Amino acid sequence: INAEYMGEHNLQEIAERLEEDRTPGQHVFYQECERLNYLVARMKKSLADLDLGLKGSLSMSGVMQQLFDDINLNKVPESWADVGYMSMRPLTSWYANLLERNQQLLNFTTELQLPKVVYISYFFNPSAFLTAIMQTTAMQYNYDLDQMSLVTEVTKKWPDQVDGTAREGAHVYGMFMEGARWDMGASTVEDSRMKELYPKMPVMTIKSLPLSKVDYKELYPCPLYKTQERGGGFVTTLHLKTKSPPRKWVIGGVALLLDVVE
Repeated sequence: INAEYMGEHNLQEIAERLEEDRTPGQHVFYQECERLNYLVARMKKSLADLDLGLKGSLSMSGVMQQLFDDINLNKVPESWADVGYMSMRPLTSWYANLLERNQQLLNFTTELQLPKVVYISYFFNPSAFLTAIMQTTAMQYNYDLDQMSLVTEVTKKWPDQVDGTAREGAHVYGMFMEGARWDMGASTVEDSRMKELYPKMPVMTIKSLPLSKVDYKELYPCPLYKTQERGGGFVTTLHLKTKSPPRKWVIGGVALLLDVVE
């Protein structure tokens, strides 16, 4: 674990470049940079203290000993998890995932434009980005935000097959389905295949429309969670096409997940 390798995002420079007319989506990316900076700063400080403690320059405190034990057990230290993101990953996998999250932010800070495909699973707060989609549409068409709803279109593409950003809303990626699978050919929720516990979802285009213009009949209200623990990791509900009665998937506990550990 080398927190020094991460560096920190220059928030002041980013804010100046964004100016005051930043879009809701840009603001969410800026907030993600803030959160990642705070986490990396916590990691750097605790690792520096531990290094001094191991060298005998500082007395080993209980907190430092716990950090040392967690690292040796390949467990994410509690002091990092407290300011981090919900995850069930062991430390090595968690750190690799952290670098991937940071890379998406680094790509954003280059041009300050949203990527063609947003890896929503890399957000500390994915709900904020989904709200930003609704805010953008509400501002564009002068709708009331509290009357907006999300509309989900599952594409037949993977990230490297997407040519450009969505005309409305955003192309997002990084979801897995549990309890069923998405049939790309039929564009519908289908029964799981043997040994496929968490099949990946293709790129999804998430847009926003006023509730009065949305028809959710015959769609499965699929809950989206941050991890397999579900519970407190609930993000939102996305409505997916299904040829079977939606009740079948409700009874089966079918859900979308942003991060899985197999």
